[in-house]
Amino acid sequence: MNFFKSLLKSEPKMSGNLLAAVDLGSNSFHLIIAKAVDLEGQTKIKKIDNIKEQVRLADGLDGEKSLNLSSRMRALFCLRRFGERLRSFSPDTVRAVATNTFRIAKNSKVFLKECEEALGFPIEVISGVEEARLIYKGVAQSILSDKQKALVIDVGGGSSEFIIGEGPRPKELESVFIGCCRLNKEFFSGKNITKNNFEKAILLARKEIQVITAAFKKEGWDMCYGCSGTIRSIHEVCNANGMSKDGITFQSLVRLKNNLVSIGFRSPELLPGLKPERVALFPGGLAILIAIFKELKIKKMELCDVALRTGVLYEVWGRSWDDDARTTTIKCLMKQYEVDTLHSNRLAQLANLFSENMHFDGVEKNSEMNKLIEWSAMLLELGQSISHSSYHKHSAYIIANSEMPGFTRREQEVMASLVLGHVGKLGKVSSFMADKSKLAALVCLRCAAIFLRSRRDLKLPPMQLSVREGSIDLHMSSEWLMKYPLTAFTLEQEAKEWAKMKIEFCIKFNLTDEAAA
Repeated sequence: MNFFKSLLKSEPKMSGNLLAAVDLGSNSFHLIIAKAVDLEGQTKIKKIDNIKEQVRLADGLDGEKSLNLSSRMRALFCLRRFGERLRSFSPDTVRAVATNTFRIAKNSKVFLKECEEALGFPIEVISGVEEARLIYKGVAQSILSDKQKALVIDVGGGSSEFIIGEGPRPKELESVFIGCCRLNKEFFSGKNITKNNFEKAILLARKEIQVITAAFKKEGWDMCYGCSGTIRSIHEVCNANGMSKDGITFQSLVRLKNNLVSIGFRSPELLPGLKPERVALFPGGLAILIAIFKELKIKKMELCDVALRTGVLYEVWGRSWDDDARTTTIKCLMKQYEVDTLHSNRLAQLANLFSENMHFDGVEKNSEMNKLIEWSAMLLELGQSISHSSYHKHSAYIIANSEMPGFTRREQEVMASLVLGHVGKLGKVSSFMADKSKLAALVCLRCAAIFLRSRRDLKLPPMQLSVREGSIDLHMSSEWLMKYPLTAFTLEQEAKEWAKMKIEFCIKFNLTDEAAA
């Protein structure tokens, strides 16, 4: 079985099928349903349905950074409604991502499980950098040309993302912990707006943004795009008030700020173009955008009607064939840490073969878990450049703590545990093995490592793993094992290690070498 078969060009499997993305933002929750269509040889996402609810999740963060009951209930009620709309979708056509508020809330781990139950699908809490990558993916696929170097900015409720990219590839990715909800809570909690508190809000935003200014100015850009609901709202108000008809300029932002201060924001209806649902967060968003223009010396920003969820949709579609960003990430890590590619390929192929042919009572085949097994095998030896004797510990640490574009935190944790547990004592991953599918994945990886310890191309016998409650059976040829006494001894030691976990590991000699012919 060829591990690299997924890299071959093929027709997209999801052509004509519906895809769905769920974006759990700090202010609003979005569900977008779309279809991948071919337009003049390029795949584009065509929106079919869109549901948006202003949950205001970040408003529920208390002084201890825990979400209060009312905000959690708003979120759960919304997700149940989303779940009803997604009831007919299969898991491989839906991706749900959660952003800054889920990242910082201390009670998010328990709350996340409740959210997943309400939605009916897994929810991935993505890092700020991953959020930035997905935002850029949507923009690049939707409007950018291959030669255009663009600065893309998204001002959200809990954080703001900054990206510089050229064509499909981002060059700079940053997420800054400054959002509309935070500024509104600190400076604009009352309806009155003064020049003093506006200037303080701008200074705080500039202080947070300042850490990325030098790198972004050095990289430079040709065009600047803003792509969030906050920026769209500011653009609409500027247009409605005749402040700017060709994008957003610094002068238009200053005029808008002065207008807000003069009316004191007691009567938002005096500001044409401002939608009622945007009133509460508008001052904070404007303060952040002014700070961004000042820090990065932006002359003009164009509005881009693309958001995080667009990038998520392209990612769902890409994972169905050969455009999975995770494959690129694996290759980059292997190159960075000078991993033995030939041996890693062997390990990945054998681990995948064990997984594909495994008999496992009570557990369905999982294509995503098979991918994680393969990628874990590819990264087993990342830590060799640090230490040979404890390389698996270093490899696991790198996987768990690196920024890995395309991977969720949960996927990285699974891969780190697989790598940590692929050799040595099983006790260190005992809690990980409580999940049957993870136990099966670990068995595949450990067996692959045992049979390929010599790091040579061996003519292996036909083998099959069977996993049942409390037992693991390895079916293979006795003739082959007699020729390799070191492997036979290692398998005996493996059986003793599994026995410590109260699991019986047995070799069943009921296959012959001729069975491979």
